[in-house]
Parts: sequence; C-alpha cells; structure tokens
Amino acid sequence: MPQTAILHINERKNVLNKRQKEFNQLSEKIEELDRLIPELENAYDQMIQRIPTDLDPLIKEYQEYRAEIVHIMDRTYSADLFRKIYQDKLAYLITESAYDLIAHYGFDDLKPVFNKYSQVDIETLLDEERAKAEKITDPSFLIESEAVKDPVQYESFHDLPEEEQQRIKTEQREERLNSRIQEAKQLAEQQKTTKSVRTVYMDLVKTFHPDLEKDEAEKLRKTDIMQQITQAYQENNLLQLLKLQIQLDRIDQDQLENLSKNQLNYYNKVLKQQVEELEIVKENIQKRISSVCGLPFQHANSLTTVIVKFNTNVNELKAEIKNIRNVIKNWKTPSQLKAYLKTYQIPGQSFLEDDED
Repeated sequence: MPQTAILHINERKNVLNKRQKEFNQLSEKIEELDRLIPELENAYDQMIQRIPTDLDPLIKEYQEYRAEIVHIMDRTYSADLFRKIYQDKLAYLITESAYDLIAHYGFDDLKPVFNKYSQVDIETLLDEERAKAEKITDPSFLIESEAVKDPVQYESFHDLPEEEQQRIKTEQREERLNSRIQEAKQLAEQQKTTKSVRTVYMDLVKTFHPDLEKDEAEKLRKTDIMQQITQAYQENNLLQLLKLQIQLDRIDQDQLENLSKNQLNYYNKVLKQQVEELEIVKENIQKRISSVCGLPFQHANSLTTVIVKFNTNVNELKAEIKNIRNVIKNWKTPSQLKAYLKTYQIPGQSFLEDDED
C-alpha cells in the first residue's frame, strides 16, 4: 500500500487556529523523525560493517609502529649515549607508551621493557586498573556513590512542641492529597488520549477486519491492512492511524479540517508523546554513532555527515601512520631522537634547559 504524503490540515478560506497549526507542526516533526531514524541506523550499520576492514587494520598497524618506537627508545637508553636529563625523559616516554600498549592493545611482549624502567611491576598496575574498572561498574558502588551526601541532623519528631507536630502532620496530609489529585488528573488525561487513539483504531477495525469476509482476494487485502492498523495501534501511532483513515477513505480532508477543539487537543497530546518517544530513539542512535566515529551526537543528523566523519577518521589515521613512519626513520639516528628530547618536557616538571650539543 503506497504511503500518503505528510498529513496536514489545509489552510483554505480561514486562517488555521493555534491547535491546527500545532497539529501540522507535530505531523511534520514525526515525518522528519520517521525518515531520519532509519537513515541514522543505516549510517551506524555501515560504519560497523567497515570497522573490521577499513579501520581495525590501520589501528593495528599504527600501534605496532608505536611498539617499534618503544624498542628504539629502549635500545637508545641501554646504549647510554645521553646525559641523565635525556635518559629520564626516555624512561618516562618508554613507560607511558608501553603501559598504554600493554593495557589497551595487548602488547604483552613489552612487559619486560616496562618493568625495566618502572618502580612498580606492570602486573600490579594492571590488577589495580582491573579492580577500579570492576568497582566503577559494580551497582552497589554506584548506589553508594549516589548516596554520599552531607550528613543531616534530624530532631526527634516526638520531641517537637505539639503545635509544630500538628503543622507537620497537616503539611503531610496536604502533600498526600495533592499527590493523589495529580495522579488522578494524569490518569484521566492518559485515558482520554488513549481513547482518542482507540476511537480511530476501532473505526478502522470495524471496516477492515478480515474474519467476516468471504471473498478470498478481499480477505487477503484486509488482512494486510489490519496488520498495518494493528501495528500502528500497538505503537500508539496516531498519525499513522489518521493517515490510514484518509488513505482508506474512512475520513476525508474536510473532516480533518473540522475536528473539534477537544479532539484536536487530545490528538496533539498523543502526537507530542509520539515526538518525545521518537526523539529518545533518535538521540540513542546518535550517541551510538558518536561512540564509533567521535562525531558530537547532536551533529549526527544525516547519513552523509556520519559517513564523511568516519572517512575523515580513516584518512587521518592513514596520515598518522605516514607521520609515525617518518618518526621511526628519524629516531633510529640517536642525534635525531636527542633533538626531540631536548624540546620535550615531562608533564608536571619544570623545564630544564640543556645547551649540550
């Protein structure tokens, strides 16, 4: 069954009122989200499919070059070619790079190199990192963290003056009453909006339920229609139900334009809920995209934008590989490595100028 165009209340002789304009705006937003969400899911799937072939091999190659640099610095340190200030810098760079490569990329062959320059054994550090990760993901730890608040001193209720006790009891009764009133209002509104959807649904069901149809071809057609109707109802998709009503000649454009004030109010409530739910779905897929390609999730608004960012990441990594190859070539010459160390400063340490050639 072909899909209808965006469902709109048309403006004819009279200017649309506020509720009709809101209906149109919500309709447009839902159509936009219905188009965008599958597009973003497609973009995410494309990236996931390309990671093993386009990205992972480059990451592996880059990390292997980093490991080669660690070995170059280790050999240079062992050759004892530089003064202590440069040796200290080499030791720091070796331990920093080696730890990252061991902990996050599985380069266990670097463990002896790390231990040569570190006062703490690599296994001890890895055990500490694993323990921290387990603690952070432990639900009891999260609950405990959220519960840590400044201590509040409470005075015993029965020690308060009688007048103060009565005031507190009155406030508590009012709070309970107000809470029940709000719950009743919310339930009533929910029942009304649900009834709005059900009214449209039942109109369609009465006409297109296939069970009483004797003609087999018509029965098949109605079965297909009922599947669409049922799916839209289960998803609380009022917009799709209204589109089906028009599509199947259950209402015409004039009836849509002459919806009562109350009908429009409740239709708009349901459509707002639909927009909110779709926005959550969109944001979730945007955040999944962000975790893969680093694009700020708010900017993931089209397949093209996402794939361009992924391609940029791939090209940037290729450029990094080209650069690190040059570093390896240069640092194999001790004087070139020394020139770098002369300008390098260990984080947290004051810069010590060395004029030695």
